[in-house]
Amino acid sequence: MARSDRIRTDLHVLIRNLDERCRTSIAAAPDPSKPPTQWTAVLFLVRTQHFLTPLEQVSEVLEMPRDITRVPGTKPWLVGVANNRGVLLPIFHLATFMEQTRQQPSSPHTEFNHERRREGRSRERVLVIRQDELPCGLIVSEAIGMRSIQFNTRTTVVPDGFGACQPYIDASFLFDGAPVPVIRLARLITDPLFQAANG
Repeated sequence: MARSDRIRTDLHVLIRNLDERCRTSIAAAPDPSKPPTQWTAVLFLVRTQHFLTPLEQVSEVLEMPRDITRVPGTKPWLVGVANNRGVLLPIFHLATFMEQTRQQPSSPHTEFNHERRREGRSRERVLVIRQDELPCGLIVSEAIGMRSIQFNTRTTVVPDGFGACQPYIDASFLFDGAPVPVIRLARLITDPLFQAANG
């Protein structure tokens, strides 16, 4: 066989193989006309309560910053401000916000919160949420990781007792057989009460 014929044959084989790969990839791709059957969430803990939040609402997960500058005269849930790669990041404590907003201002619970926060600091993480390009850090007790949640596991069971966070908990999904509430963090951080931490 002449060299030019062999090159032509090899080229035809290569094209045919590429065509088969493309057809296989297209066949394996999800059908865009069908609605998705699952969504991706971040699973995390606040104290002992599990929560889910849509993955697209969390831009990153940070270890607790070593240096957090306190801001005088602020609410207990505003821990302070940290430097995150040259950007000032306000840090809020999610559990304290929930607990403070479901109790009377005179409650002695604040001191107990800080004690528990010191005890569990090694697992605490900061979920960075962006709203209108402005970052906001929320301290959670533990960031467990990403999970795929089936839409058909949605349940009407929505626990209560989360203070001012309650309006942003709009569903629960069964996870390992137990209902886990979904909290919309991007909406929560726009709440006027949450934003009033400096007063």
